[in-house]
Amino acid sequence: MKHFLSMSVYAGLLIGVAGLVYLRVGGIAGAVLFAFGLLCVVMCGAQLYTGKSGYLPVKQIPRLILMLAGNAVGCFLAAIIALYVTNDTLMANLSTILTARDSASWIGLLVTSAGTGMIMTLAVYGAREKNYLPLLFGVPVFILCGLPHCVADAFYYALALLNGRLTSTLLMAWIWAIIGNYIGCNLPRIFMGADFKK
Repeated sequence: MKHFLSMSVYAGLLIGVAGLVYLRVGGIAGAVLFAFGLLCVVMCGAQLYTGKSGYLPVKQIPRLILMLAGNAVGCFLAAIIALYVTNDTLMANLSTILTARDSASWIGLLVTSAGTGMIMTLAVYGAREKNYLPLLFGVPVFILCGLPHCVADAFYYALALLNGRLTSTLLMAWIWAIIGNYIGCNLPRIFMGADFKK
């Protein structure tokens, strides 16, 4: 259990650092560099909510919730790091993300988050098959499409909290992203049926 929790925190830290580089760089370059986080998660076997949701059975949801809590702790650690490298680009990109999440409807968050979940499972699926291109392309795809990733959002919201900008609306947006990501993560397994390799 100790190793599981530490690897859950580690996964959140890696995704948080990826979120940090995206906020500082922005655009296509930032989106591509974000992929470093997911590549490291897969390489290290870290416990990422969106990397495991499409593979674990429903009875493992409590484990997923614990994993997500660890991911959030790791994101908070990354947000502390971000405080020391904040610049105007970072704050502008953070504001854009917060505004988008704050103004989105619950159904919009659910649907767009499902898109991220599907992409994440396919990216991990490719890596399991020794094909890492879906990891490299999948991350920029969901970022440039503006699709929410609940763990990356945990980093953005932690940074918002540390800057006194976290609202109850954003917390609700995070919950809808968690649910939407879970649904999307399971779409490949549903559509592929017996062809899906667990």
